[in-house]
Amino acid sequence: MFTYIGNGAYCYSNSTSMLLDTVGERIPAESIEVLSGVGLGALWFKEDNMVFFSNGVPHIGVSKALDILGFTITEHSSIDSSNTEGILTTAIKQHPVLLGPLDMGYLRYMPNHSYLHGCDHYVLAFGIENGVVRLHDPAGYPYAMLPMEDLIKASKTSHLQYRLYPHDMTYHYWCAPKRVKHPNHQEICDEAIRYFRQVYNDIEGQYSERNWLIGSDAIAELKRYILGGDINPSLLGHLTHFAFQVGARRALNFSEFFRGENGGLAEIKLLQSEVYGRCHSLAVNSDWLMIGEALSHLAELEIKFQEAIFM
Repeated sequence: MFTYIGNGAYCYSNSTSMLLDTVGERIPAESIEVLSGVGLGALWFKEDNMVFFSNGVPHIGVSKALDILGFTITEHSSIDSSNTEGILTTAIKQHPVLLGPLDMGYLRYMPNHSYLHGCDHYVLAFGIENGVVRLHDPAGYPYAMLPMEDLIKASKTSHLQYRLYPHDMTYHYWCAPKRVKHPNHQEICDEAIRYFRQVYNDIEGQYSERNWLIGSDAIAELKRYILGGDINPSLLGHLTHFAFQVGARRALNFSEFFRGENGGLAEIKLLQSEVYGRCHSLAVNSDWLMIGEALSHLAELEIKFQEAIFM
């Protein structure tokens, strides 16, 4: 028996925490979320006028977080779909398996799944019988049931909206974590900062060739677009139902992580959390003029944090 942890916005972190619990390791999802590096920075995708307060890639971040915490993990990924059913069936029968990214549009136990195509998600699968997978979905669905044929469709990344994912994966999963080191918090913090620098450097090397805006430039473009007055429904829904509130929570988790080890980084992230929270409240109430001022502050804080990370 292992713990069910539910929160859809932290799906990969909660699913990873549940996976570790299957081997008796209790690691809070908030710690995994920070160490994944997913909540660093900002991206503006010009192709569809969409912002993400994130430079990291969840499936890469999960593996790195586990490594920083002192675990080895069995990880499999493929672009070959010829034997996906056999591979996933065997894996799930042998161990609890963390699966993702999955396309939420194929997770049919979700009442609104048909509106969620292209949204990425992570779950913990722990059983299969008669072609039906049993899983814990941290979006509020413990012991959910999903036909294997739908899981196979969901495992393909070709239509995911978050453009940092490779678009040719047919499945990706982790299983069988094993602790091999016991790092203390200082060691974890030092290794995390080295990884966070890598996350920033990696996105710096990608944005120009892909016509993206990053960091404070991405936030400034969001401000310009919002103040233009014609916000597309997809971006509006993203901001009011996900991006700002998750940004506030992630920044607060970063602040708590750095507290005691790096007071400067902790303070910047605490201020970021407050501004994200203000942005959410303003966006829900359509106060776009005030949100423009808040976004200017957010961009300044992003510059300060990135500079502090590289000091």
